[in-house]
Amino acid sequence: MSAEAPLRPAWLRALALAALSLALTVYAWSPMLAAYPHTSNGDGTMYQKILEAGRASIVRYHEFPFWNPYECGGYPLWDNPQGFAGAPLLWMVFLVNSTVTIYIWVITHVAFAFASMWLFARHEVKLSRAAAFVAAAAWAYSGFHQQHYAGGHFTFVPWVFFPLALLLWRRAENDVRHAVGLGVLVALMFYEGAVYPLPHLVLLLGAETLTRMCSPRRLPQILRAGVIVGVVAFAIAASRLLPVLDQLRQHSRPALNDVDAITWPTLKAMFLARQHGREVIGQQYVWTEWGSYLGPIVLTLGLLGIVVGGAETAWMAALVAFAFVLMCGHFAKWAPWSLLTAHVPPFKEMRVPSRFRATVLLLLAAYAGIAVDRLRLAARRWVRSRPWSGALQTLVLAIALIGVGDIIGVGIDTIPQFFTSPRLTEPEPAAHFYYGGPGLAGFLDQPAQNRGEISCYDEWGFGQGSHLWEGNRPQARATDDGAIVEAANRTQNTFNIDVVAQRPGARVLLNTVYDDDWKTNVGRTVNLGNQLAIELPVIGRFHIHAADRPRTFVAGAILTVLGIAGTIAFFVRDARRRRRAPTSVPPPENS
Repeated sequence: MSAEAPLRPAWLRALALAALSLALTVYAWSPMLAAYPHTSNGDGTMYQKILEAGRASIVRYHEFPFWNPYECGGYPLWDNPQGFAGAPLLWMVFLVNSTVTIYIWVITHVAFAFASMWLFARHEVKLSRAAAFVAAAAWAYSGFHQQHYAGGHFTFVPWVFFPLALLLWRRAENDVRHAVGLGVLVALMFYEGAVYPLPHLVLLLGAETLTRMCSPRRLPQILRAGVIVGVVAFAIAASRLLPVLDQLRQHSRPALNDVDAITWPTLKAMFLARQHGREVIGQQYVWTEWGSYLGPIVLTLGLLGIVVGGAETAWMAALVAFAFVLMCGHFAKWAPWSLLTAHVPPFKEMRVPSRFRATVLLLLAAYAGIAVDRLRLAARRWVRSRPWSGALQTLVLAIALIGVGDIIGVGIDTIPQFFTSPRLTEPEPAAHFYYGGPGLAGFLDQPAQNRGEISCYDEWGFGQGSHLWEGNRPQARATDDGAIVEAANRTQNTFNIDVVAQRPGARVLLNTVYDDDWKTNVGRTVNLGNQLAIELPVIGRFHIHAADRPRTFVAGAILTVLGIAGTIAFFVRDARRRRRAPTSVPPPENS
């Protein structure tokens, strides 16, 4: 659809796109920035506390962030399936506080949502710059991103990569570079805690693949691309992927009674309601899980784009239908979502089918751009008067831009209500870690205070119900008179205990939840009602060193280093090969 000359050189295109994405996003999310130093409400507090725990582990204890003792009596930090301790962008927490880090996290990812859709719209859908702008803005600033990120679902940000992932996957069939690039992108998503986005992406790319299976001759190339993506993603993500898989082997998420099915009033409201209460009548989940504002203008353009898109976009129409049916949830026993949650892991432990609206929104935004280009083309072809033709083209674009402004305006009105929680404080840290007790700081400030709580917010707090103790007391005690604990000190990941065993088999309780990753240099670890205990083998005086480290972390870290090195070597070698290749006139590129 687009025959516009690209900007030259390539670095100027990249710089212009980055500047445009960032400037628009800063404006669209300015209410969040204006709310500083307030923190996010709801789940945002939980995720920010995880970030504070990672910071405390490294800054206070000089330990890798393996274990989070500040909540639930302790639970995995690095290998928490929905955690994001390994996300590279979050390591800036050592330069600025966690509130600023979260703000930068949101701004950066929403800006990438714009850039990701821009690249997809220009290079895959072949839209003009004006139409690509409409598509990119509609996707990046839609209600899905507003509701989830402002509402504290910070590990949902990998959804911003979906347009780029779709572009890379469609190119990977004929270009190994795109397959490797997609593998790197998937690995990054995993480090960012994409426990929900990744299964959704696999379904999306799988469905897209079926649209290209009309020719059996393409199958070997598609399979080759899939293998490359899988190997690269596995290798680079291994330092976190292997420990997470081990956690999933040890523990399963509690059974979820997911029965939600979309109703017609909700379907209308989710794309058109500028404001909505927290509760949604007739639905199982709150409005954050439904809000997807596109507004009447962009939604109409998106639906019109499906009609006028033509055969060349039939694959996109198929994906819209696929995602829409999944989004409808448990509307029948044969509903796709019902079958997935009944029979297919990891969907058997997942919930909230409305999250498939992200894919629906992505494609509706792209179709809105298609409609803009097709309407402007029709005006150019069918209106003979050049002034009237130009005026109609301008009118079409102006209406679309008003729709984009409407989306951003709803976000500016919506976002402030999510950033009203108390600011970070700087409590005096306790000399030794312990749970509860007088003067316990607020939820978010407990890692800085070097104290925690036994109550639990995170779903991965599988140790609830263990008999831990509160107060400024030693963090280890004997179960009976078979042992005497002389000294007990702990860090975030370790316990160091001096103990005298007065009989073989004596046990010492440690004030933390049990996990298979806890290891000891003396005796063996024992699970006593979800609490960690050490069983001593013989009579004697011992210095016990117990430490938590995921069993597969070292092997995974080695694979990650090799994967990163191999990926860099591949792109360096490919660049050298291309420089040595005979020069030719490159085909026009969109930008």
